[in-house]
Amino acid sequence: MDNVQNKTAIVTGAGSGIGYYITENLLHNGAKKVAIIDLPVERSYNATVTLQEKFGKDRVIFFPIDVTNMEVYTETFKKIVKELNGLDILVNNAGICHDHYIEQTFSVNVIALIRGSMLGMDYMGKHKGGKGGTIKFYDKTGVRILTICPSFTITAMIIQKDNNLNIIDQDTVNKFEKQFEEVAKDFHNPQSSVHVAQSVVMAIQRGKNGSIWLIKNNEPPCTVELPPFVVS
Repeated sequence: MDNVQNKTAIVTGAGSGIGYYITENLLHNGAKKVAIIDLPVERSYNATVTLQEKFGKDRVIFFPIDVTNMEVYTETFKKIVKELNGLDILVNNAGICHDHYIEQTFSVNVIALIRGSMLGMDYMGKHKGGKGGTIKFYDKTGVRILTICPSFTITAMIIQKDNNLNIIDQDTVNKFEKQFEEVAKDFHNPQSSVHVAQSVVMAIQRGKNGSIWLIKNNEPPCTVELPPFVVS
């Protein structure tokens, strides 16, 4: 088990939802210091203040940047690692769901995730002088890479009409219920952001390099074994 106690972390998209509760759980489990990267500024700043009041001002720092701006993200990442005095855990949590802004959604959800992981590898990798860590090529870099797959979760993306896909309505649920009873269970048992966050921290503590973690129906997280032909 890899205890998060006295570890440093960066969590993107931590101003609300799952990212906020991941940050809270890391701090609750003894993380030394966590950096929040998120927008919009006011919401994320208020979230930071709340966590500082609960865990101490010196344990939470906030950087209001756009993770799709690679030049700014790269420079800020460097500053954060310096302020944290090293990096142990990176959680690429930032995500949006705007069906009318496909390019922006792809930039945040995919490109920024990949670039963030590469930055994390640069600063945590033993091959680059780092001490290893976890990104939420182990033998050489000492960095574990974990994949988290949460099912239907109550977040702003689902609740706020202007921020979701507008496809998960009652009619959709009814169709799933009639045609795919097993799939519909996820929609009947939406899980909380708190549960997902707790499960993410558990995966960080227990997960092996390359492991995939499924979090669904407010149940304990479990690993997913890929078929041999996928990993061979």
